[in-house]
Amino acid sequence: MINMSGNIFIAIFIVCVITFGIAMVVVYITKYKRLPIDVWKPGAAWIRALIYFSFCNIVTAVSGTLEQILNQPIFTTAQISNPFWIAYFSFCVIYVFIAYWILWSRMTLTFNRKYHLGSEIVFGVIWGFSTGGLLLSFYHLWSLTGVPGWANYLLGFASMGLWQYFIQNYFWDIYVSPEHDTPRSIIVKTAVCHIPNVAICLGFLTIWNNYAIYIAIQTFALLASTIFQKFPAPWAKSHFHAPMVKPGIGGYPRGTGYIGEIDKTTGKLVESNPT
Repeated sequence: MINMSGNIFIAIFIVCVITFGIAMVVVYITKYKRLPIDVWKPGAAWIRALIYFSFCNIVTAVSGTLEQILNQPIFTTAQISNPFWIAYFSFCVIYVFIAYWILWSRMTLTFNRKYHLGSEIVFGVIWGFSTGGLLLSFYHLWSLTGVPGWANYLLGFASMGLWQYFIQNYFWDIYVSPEHDTPRSIIVKTAVCHIPNVAICLGFLTIWNNYAIYIAIQTFALLASTIFQKFPAPWAKSHFHAPMVKPGIGGYPRGTGYIGEIDKTTGKLVESNPT
């Protein structure tokens, strides 16, 4: 059981995150409330992301997932002595490296954006911990129902998949990330990177229950996503491609990916900064 100091830490964490999230909402309303959907500004994107990260971390703490993370060893002696554990862990890391650091990066549009490596690392780590914690909370909450491991896996997979579908299509890829995909790359990334990542890493989690390692692997993936889309620093000054949208469920805007000119000699999209 977590001790009293752990309970105090979690309580303080929740209060701090709620306070920070409210502060970000106030800043956003004050500065960016009337920003059109077809205008992408780094400051607004960072604040929207920080509001979302606050929500993720509140859920992680309130659901008991953070408590479990603090209670658990990162791994046990029995696990690191188990060849199957070592092989599966290695497979997760290698797959995520190939999927995100190699394949995802090669399918990503940057429109001549500049690297801001320092801020990208900060953003990627926060994004990974926050999103990883939220997705982990789905698994944790289902585990509290006492369902068998295979059912927990399926329910967790379905919950994570539905959440990511809606949050990516109707929020993140419109209001946070600058344009970095095409309709084709969205399909390929989903099939080659995102779905296998969830399936493989959730399997590792279901078998061995390594909460901290699950979050670390998701952070490793999202750090690559941040760096290779060249996510601008909040102070960056330039013109940026706002994500293209079309009506989705209920008529709400949904991110479609970039639909632009194609160089007929190379078959590649023409990336040009907006005027």
